[in-house]
Amino acid sequence: MARAEDLRRAERVLQYKTNRVAIDRGNVLDHDSEAYARLQRLRENIINATPQFCIERALLVTESYRQTEGMDIEHRRALAFDHILSNMTIRIFPEELIVGNQAEEQRSAPMFPEMAVQWIWDELDSFTDRPQDPFYTSERVKEIFKNEIYPYWKGKTLSDRFYGYVTEEICKQRFDAGVFTVGLHEEGGLGHMVLDYEILLKKGFRGIIDDIKERLAALDPTKPDTLDKRRWYEATIICCEAEIKYAHRLADEAERQANAGLIDAKRKRELLKIAEICRKVPEYPAETFYEGLQSMWIPQITTQIYDNEVSVTVGRLDQFMYDLYCSDLEKGIATKAEEQEYLECFWMKLTEAIKIYRLDDCKVHAGFPMGQNLVIGGLTPDGDDATNDLSYRCIEAHKDMHLMQPNFSVRVHKNIPQDFLMAVVDAIKIGNGMPQLDNDEAFIPALMNAGIPADLARDYAPVGCVELNAKKTWARANGGYFNLAKCAELALTDGFDNLSGKQVGPHTGRPEELKTFDDVLHAYEEQINYSTYLLVADNQIIDQIHAELNPVMPVSCLIGGCIESGKDVTRGGAVYNWTAPLGVGVANAADILYTIKKVVFDDGIYTMAEIVDAMNTDYEGKEPMRQYLLNKVPKYGNDIPEVDCFARYATDVWFDALEGYEGYHGGPFVGSLVPVAAMVAMGYSTGATPDGRKAKSVLADGISPSNGMDRQGPTAAMKSVSVLDYSRIPNGVIYNQKFNPSALATPEKEKKFADMIRAYILLGGGHIQFNMVTADQLKKAQAKPQDYKSLVVRVAGYSAFFNELDKDVQDSIIYRTEYQEVSGQ
Repeated sequence: MARAEDLRRAERVLQYKTNRVAIDRGNVLDHDSEAYARLQRLRENIINATPQFCIERALLVTESYRQTEGMDIEHRRALAFDHILSNMTIRIFPEELIVGNQAEEQRSAPMFPEMAVQWIWDELDSFTDRPQDPFYTSERVKEIFKNEIYPYWKGKTLSDRFYGYVTEEICKQRFDAGVFTVGLHEEGGLGHMVLDYEILLKKGFRGIIDDIKERLAALDPTKPDTLDKRRWYEATIICCEAEIKYAHRLADEAERQANAGLIDAKRKRELLKIAEICRKVPEYPAETFYEGLQSMWIPQITTQIYDNEVSVTVGRLDQFMYDLYCSDLEKGIATKAEEQEYLECFWMKLTEAIKIYRLDDCKVHAGFPMGQNLVIGGLTPDGDDATNDLSYRCIEAHKDMHLMQPNFSVRVHKNIPQDFLMAVVDAIKIGNGMPQLDNDEAFIPALMNAGIPADLARDYAPVGCVELNAKKTWARANGGYFNLAKCAELALTDGFDNLSGKQVGPHTGRPEELKTFDDVLHAYEEQINYSTYLLVADNQIIDQIHAELNPVMPVSCLIGGCIESGKDVTRGGAVYNWTAPLGVGVANAADILYTIKKVVFDDGIYTMAEIVDAMNTDYEGKEPMRQYLLNKVPKYGNDIPEVDCFARYATDVWFDALEGYEGYHGGPFVGSLVPVAAMVAMGYSTGATPDGRKAKSVLADGISPSNGMDRQGPTAAMKSVSVLDYSRIPNGVIYNQKFNPSALATPEKEKKFADMIRAYILLGGGHIQFNMVTADQLKKAQAKPQDYKSLVVRVAGYSAFFNELDKDVQDSIIYRTEYQEVSGQ
């Protein structure tokens, strides 16, 4: 056994260390070519597509559920999946080479009535004109929903089940005070995983089915869990067969178009090639780069048809696709330019998938983010640098497409090749907030600390925004958004919420009872502990309901451990598991605590009663006091250790509170500091705070300093964010910096920028992303959106078209600190 493992390791080392294809650091696709022109036409089609509300899936899933009432949930879900994929409209859009659609029209979103219908009923007439993420909704769609969909599903949905179990305590904190929210999963799918595409490419679904059948045949009927396993295996086979049928339907449509007589000879050849490929993959192993991309795209889009999950992650494409890429070039099957064209066709397909959220949730997930993260670079499982030619080709694809998806990431480490780092800087320069950078030096130890073996930890991929995942892992990477700033606020108000007028937290001391700073810290800890207890309780309800009503066989069959255990990921089938809530308002919590220490207990400038009275009245009539607190008291983000230590304290208290809890599917609760866009919505539910922040104003983004408060330059801010204990954050962080494009205006400045990134890597910071755009440019886009349709900006851990963001989110981005250039670093 040991000898076999040594052999496998040697093969892996050879695979990663052998430089099979020479690296091209520039473009391989001629921008004057017809191929590039075609790609740009495809790109424009996506940019100009109007998001629409598609009713087709809702009709099909309702038809299936009517026919399967009384059946076990595994078979019921599998048969519904098969019915949808077998009957939904199949579209192959003009000129595209990678095919497979989520809904009837491009950038249209299907409906998932089994998840929730009541909020859709309530908001149906406002979808077309709502301020954030509007969807054109025809009168036909409205009538079908009202007459056929809503009547069947009312009272039967996942959301209905959840609200039947949720407690009054949870409701007070969740709905009244906004201390936390898990709305993404109370009314939608779980998602947030890395599918093992390497296995799919090697075995195909037919090989996976054969593995399942072997396990099914070996079941011992005398064991108590045999029936559960049999149901799951049988249902998973149905799901795999459904994906094969879907690919064959794409082949049928390609052949139909090829033989329609309305196309030129070149397009006919392309369509016949598409048909040939879809007859083969993903049913059987992929043998070419083109086949590999198409094979991946089928489960990438069909899992988002199965349920309305997000963050279905592509993963380390430059690693698991490298052999196919090289093989094609070595055999003369394709040129680099042709491979690049296929890659960019795949790249842009990722922007087609979108999801409908209720309006309140749109404020947290503004701009149609789907979190389809694609990452390159980093270390190999054996600890070597993983950069190869395909890494550079992905950078080229990103620069050519310049779209909001995939959520493009680069893993960096202390030995990152300089040429590769400069290529990354060149990509950052184009200004859509990508690629984001994830630091192996911080995240690999964090994953190992969470129980992931070293080789799998080195092979991690960021999920969604920047949440981390490894093979064989079901990391419930969005366990809800948790408002640290609100807990700090409640610590000063004895658990009373000024905005809702309700007692939502425990009594931890009225202002006059907080005699020492230790009393304040104790109050903060108690508020954190109580709110965390309720957050965990909410997650336990959600996870059990998902296991009971929405097992995810199409996902589970591509996550290690599930086939071996015969269990869905929702029931603990993966080898490694955890649940990770997302902390919001790190800087605010730090600034609140330090301000109290400084002005009340150290300097005696204001009393606790005066501070709390100002909070209660939103500083009405106390503007001089607010300006002092806002501008004269030091803030996190300026490399002031006595301030920055409170960011570590505020987060460590929360991480401590999470310890000891176990998720429904097994595994611990771990923290992360990934707000998505929740800093806007949670800011709205947070009252005035002692740092001079007014009630209902935006909170700090991720682990970044509060807006406008980092006044000592980017490296000072980097040193501040590096004080956090990343070994306790295996699910990731978001750190956002904004620079004027002039910071990268010359080769010398690009080199200086790269040096700054290297310094951040060595500081041990976990993540960083850059918006390279001017506030003036964003204001112009606000004023004349029709002139800036393709402008993509970084929102939080994802990018979006600027014009698809609500004004509050746009204003938050404009307001972030803008550095004119990197100097003296």
